[in-house]
Amino acid sequence: METELISIQEYCGHYEIEPAFIGALEDCGIITLTVIETSKYIHINQFKEVDTYKHLHYDLEINIEGIDAIRHLLQKVINMQQRIEHLTNRLYIHE
Repeated sequence: METELISIQEYCGHYEIEPAFIGALEDCGIITLTVIETSKYIHINQFKEVDTYKHLHYDLEINIEGIDAIRHLLQKVINMQQRIEHLTNRLYIHE
């Protein structure tokens, strides 16, 4: 299966954002970039996440640390929702 990647330059040019923003996301461990030779690429699976972070940063003026905090809290909410669903399913079994 072929991996689908887009270069940071191409992505940033298309969405009119600074490559430094993508680099900052990588530096904080928010996203993972793929390095091929001397160029860095974003995997297609991360496009949705990067798009969300782009809107948080450019539209809402949230800094990288704020984006990381929001990402962490959203993951906690998702985990709690999954736990609630699991417990609800167990409850129905015992009724």
